[in-house]
Amino acid sequence: MLVFSLVLPQLVGLVGSLFTFPAINSWYQELKKPSFTPPNWVFGPAWTLLYLLMGLSLYLVLIQNKPKKRALTIYGLQLFFNSLWS
Repeated sequence: MLVFSLVLPQLVGLVGSLFTFPAINSWYQELKKPSFTPPNWVFGPAWTLLYLLMGLSLYLVLIQNKPKKRALTIYGLQLFFNSLWS
């Protein structure tokens, strides 16, 4: 259950990155960004960590002995919208 919880959001992130990665060297480079914008190499590790934390959150919900339908519905919706964001 832990492996599933950690892998699921990573797969969603991978799918999103397939759409985002090509844009990094095209229109994203042309944007006027503030001086405090982190370098491009920071985004990969940061998003990987965020998706790992989302997976850990899913696992913590799954191991509870309480009703989970609402929490899993909200989690699924946020994961779906997060994939569309890319």
